[in-house]
Amino acid sequence: MHFQPIEASDEDAYLPHGGGGGLEAAAASRAAHDELLDDVFGSEPPSPAAEHRDLRGAAHPSDMHRLETEHATAGYREGITVSKESSMQAGFDEGFSLGAAIGLQVGQLLGTLEGVFDAVKGEPGEAAKVAESQLAMAREELATSRIFSTDYWAPDGNWTYKVEAGEGGDVLFSDVAKAHPLLRKWSDIVDEQVRQWKIDPTILHEENAVRLTSTTDGPLISSAPLSSSKPLDW
Repeated sequence: MHFQPIEASDEDAYLPHGGGGGLEAAAASRAAHDELLDDVFGSEPPSPAAEHRDLRGAAHPSDMHRLETEHATAGYREGITVSKESSMQAGFDEGFSLGAAIGLQVGQLLGTLEGVFDAVKGEPGEAAKVAESQLAMAREELATSRIFSTDYWAPDGNWTYKVEAGEGGDVLFSDVAKAHPLLRKWSDIVDEQVRQWKIDPTILHEENAVRLTSTTDGPLISSAPLSSSKPLDW
């Protein structure tokens, strides 16, 4: 009896065959079939949710932007703080040195006038009155509020009056102090008093100079004004 052979169908690939390789053969056939479909229709795109998770896990773009902003802000604030500290310190150093130079000049002028007044006060004549008037006027015009008024200083702390450079060509704090209009005015007045009373200002700069607390000649009793030829006793 003759039987017509039956052609193998696709389902036969999933049926177990002899030799124990039925499952492996079915899996291989299925993979080949999927590859053939991928070539025709293209591979399936990944899930948007999975793609978003991958991006967040890889770079964290939102955190990176936030951290960059925070670091930039912190760096800006740190730079401003350091700049303020250095500028304030430099400004303090310069202002202190300039103020000390001006204060030294004012102290010398007032000290000289006070010495003249102490030497002639109580004496008859006009000398004591003139010395007292000059001292009172000097104390008023050489006050801190007058010395550092806006008439001579800009809002940024720079002087507005003319200052000539010293011998080295640089402007020193002492040059700024001497060029102050009020200090120049009273320097001329004090210099005139020094010449009139034959005062030796060098003794004021000697550390070991004798400091006279009282005069040995006694007070002047002449009713005539003090002569410019008689030096004052300090």
